[in-house]
Amino acid sequence: MKRILVIDGNSIINRAYYGMRPLTTKTGKSTHAVYGMINMISKQLADIKPDYAAVAFDLKAPTFRHKMYEGYKAGRHATPEELLAQFPVAKEVLSALGYHVLEMEGYEADDILGTLAHMSEQAGDCRCYLLTGDRDSLQLIDSCVHVKLIISKPGQTTATLYTEELFREEYGFDPIRLIDLKA
Repeated sequence: MKRILVIDGNSIINRAYYGMRPLTTKTGKSTHAVYGMINMISKQLADIKPDYAAVAFDLKAPTFRHKMYEGYKAGRHATPEELLAQFPVAKEVLSALGYHVLEMEGYEADDILGTLAHMSEQAGDCRCYLLTGDRDSLQLIDSCVHVKLIISKPGQTTATLYTEELFREEYGFDPIRLIDLKA
């Protein structure tokens, strides 16, 4: 069975940014988010050993959710400028390392993760691993889709591989029911 690793780029770079002490170049350019992201991904590559890998990112453009509901994500804090400046560098580094960098206007990285998880399931011969720090992705877990959940705290990052069995053990219901809980 083939393995695909689909990485939530926005989630992982945010975890790296807030989970590491600041690092800068000689000229003062922040680099810790990119550095931490590459380290987190490298560790998971060694664990999962995928045949394919892609990293999904959000674009700045409004999504279909913003068009449906004006207040979508209205309570979110603005992304710090020094983190925003690291996104293009992260995408460039990931591309240079051979990852497919995916982004699509009108959609979030989460939508891309869900689409690739569904496509993997439909292929029938592919196991999909989603690497994210976003617990919302746990709803996608099934027999073909697993979620590697990253939790970062300063100086410590943990990764838990959620399968259907582990999810049920921890939450007491099927992954698809997470939608009902969140609603």
